[in-house]
Amino acid sequence: MKTSGSGFEGYIRDPLTTLPEMKDRLFGTAVKANWNYSGPQAAYALLRTKIRETLLATFAGHESKSVQHTLHAMARAVLEGVPEVEDIELAMPNKHCLLVDLSRFGQDNPNEIFVPIDEPHGYIEARVRRQE
Repeated sequence: MKTSGSGFEGYIRDPLTTLPEMKDRLFGTAVKANWNYSGPQAAYALLRTKIRETLLATFAGHESKSVQHTLHAMARAVLEGVPEVEDIELAMPNKHCLLVDLSRFGQDNPNEIFVPIDEPHGYIEARVRRQE
């Protein structure tokens, strides 16, 4: 979960759009990553650690405009930082947590209480590979 540096705004809207635009939101996901090495001589254990650290650091430090934006930044960081990786596939489903509206109880909620929801749900995935 990312608690700062994440927004969701400026996207294409249609009559079925349900999520409001936000400049600051909680960004929750469960990352699944698969990658291919460019050759059999790779130091797998060492590289796996480096790839995992790169993914985590990029997720935490990236100023995110959307899940897709961060997914691409994470994949790109791996390709730039680990030349032995030929391509990387990431899946990052949305794990939404929305601000609880306490106004019906006569109380304010200044970005403190959130509730996890399972709808709407997006399953974002992509494979990013080196240019040939």
